[in-house]
Amino acid sequence: MRSAKSINDHALLTALEKIVALSVENQIKVEALEQVWVKTNPMVHELYIGEVEMISRQKAAKLKLALTKALKES
Repeated sequence: MRSAKSINDHALLTALEKIVALSVENQIKVEALEQVWVKTNPMVHELYIGEVEMISRQKAAKLKLALTKALKES
């Protein structure tokens, strides 16, 4: 029988794998959308890049907080 810590570690690893997979998928989509905007409207592209950078910083902070909390609980 697996220990509670082992089960928590497995759940945390599974969650992290999902986060990484979603991150990669989103990065591919962002890059594709960015290429479309560069070619169709450079001004919108510049606004978009600024917004993406701001959202990325916010999400990174939230992810770090969530991972820190999860690691402390395990």
